[in-house]
Amino acid sequence: MVGNKDFRENQTLKSAQRLTKRANRQLVPLTALVVAWCCSPAWAAPRREPSSAAPSKEIVIDAVIASVDEKPITLSELSSRLLPPRKVSLQGLAHDTDAQKALEAMTFERILEAEATIKRVSVVDAEVEDYVNEVASRNSLSRAQFESVLAKEGKSIEWYRRQVRTDILRTKLASTIMRGGVSVSDNEIDEYLKNQPSPKHEGASLKLRDIAVSSVGRSPEEVQARVQEILDALSRGEQFSDVAKRMSDGPNREDGGLLGIVAEKDLSSDVFDAVLAVEEGAHSGALVSGDSTHIFFVEQRLAARDGDEDEPDEETQKALREEARAAIQKQKTDEKLATYFSTELFKNHSVDKKF
Repeated sequence: MVGNKDFRENQTLKSAQRLTKRANRQLVPLTALVVAWCCSPAWAAPRREPSSAAPSKEIVIDAVIASVDEKPITLSELSSRLLPPRKVSLQGLAHDTDAQKALEAMTFERILEAEATIKRVSVVDAEVEDYVNEVASRNSLSRAQFESVLAKEGKSIEWYRRQVRTDILRTKLASTIMRGGVSVSDNEIDEYLKNQPSPKHEGASLKLRDIAVSSVGRSPEEVQARVQEILDALSRGEQFSDVAKRMSDGPNREDGGLLGIVAEKDLSSDVFDAVLAVEEGAHSGALVSGDSTHIFFVEQRLAARDGDEDEPDEETQKALREEARAAIQKQKTDEKLATYFSTELFKNHSVDKKF
C-alpha cells in the first residue's frame, strides 16, 4: 500500500510539472506582449485630460539657437544674458529685437574667443579687475559705489566684467593684426595735403593736445580733485599724451589728446588767451569751458608767413607732412581693423544661426 501511495504521489508531481512547463510556454509571449505594450510610444505615456482644478504648467524647452565652430549657444544661455534676465520662447525669439541683439553679441563673443584660441591670446581675471577699478577711479567712485551705479541701471558687475573681457580681448586681437603696421607713401601724403585745407597760409598756428575733464556726473569738488590729479601727474614729468590716454574724457583721448595743427585765428578767445604765453613743450593751466575743464599742451608753434609766399617754410612743411602721415596711418588702420572684425573673422569661423 505504501508503494502504491508513493507511486500515485510521483505521478501527481510529474503531472504538476508538465502543467507548469505548459503554463510557462504560454506566459513568455504574454510577457513580451505586456512589455511591448508598455514601451510603445502610443501607450507609454497615456494621455490625460487636463484637470480643471489645477492650471497647466508652462513647459520650457531648451534648444540650440546658434553655433560657432559647432559649439552651441542655447536658448537658456540667451535668456540669462538679457537685461533683466527673462525667459524667451522659440516662437517669441523671431519677434524679440532685444533678444536678437543679445544673440548677435553672444555670437560675436564666441567668434572672438575662437579666434583668440587660434592666435594664443587670452585675458586673465586680474586684467579685468584692474580695468574695472580704473574706470571706477576715473569716475571718482569706490568699487562699491561703482557697482551700486551699475545696479541702478539694471546691470550687474558680472555683466560689466563680461563686457570688459570682450573689449580687452578685441584690443589684443587688434594688436596682433596691426603688428606689421601700415605703410604711407610720399605720394599719399602729397595727395592728402592737396585735398586738405591747411592753416599754413593763414598766419601763425599751433600743434595742440588737450585733456578734458567732464563735469557730468561729478560734483565741483570731484572735478577739482580730478584736475589736480592730472596736474600732479604732469608736474612729475609724465608725458602729456600718456596722461591724456589715461585720464582725459575727451573724444581724442586714444590719440593722446591730439587736436592737430590749429590756426591761431581759429581758436576761441578763451583758448587763445590760455595758450598765448605757453611755450613749446609746456601745458596751460585749467580752463573751464561749458561742462568741461581743459588743459592744453603746446607741442609745436608754427610761425606766420608772408602773404606772398607760395610755399610754407621747411619747418612748417615738415610738421604738416608728419601730421598728414599720422592721419593717413590712422585712417588705414581703422579701415583694416574694420574689415577684420566685420568680414575676415566671419570667414575664419563657421557660424550657424537658427534664427
